[in-house]
Amino acid sequence: MVTPPSPDLAPADRFSALVLIDRLIALAEQADRAGMENAAGRLVRLAYTVCDEAPN
Repeated sequence: MVTPPSPDLAPADRFSALVLIDRLIALAEQADRAGMENAAGRLVRLAYTVCDEAPN
């Protein structure tokens, strides 16, 4: 049985949107290098969603 993560592990107030966006973009770059263009694109779109801006 999988137990949910403890709230003490990642309190929401400890991570800013910029940190999340940075990690999403880093994952997108890795996905792109691995040949996973669709996943990379989804990760980039998710990063834009986090910052509430649409790509131009």
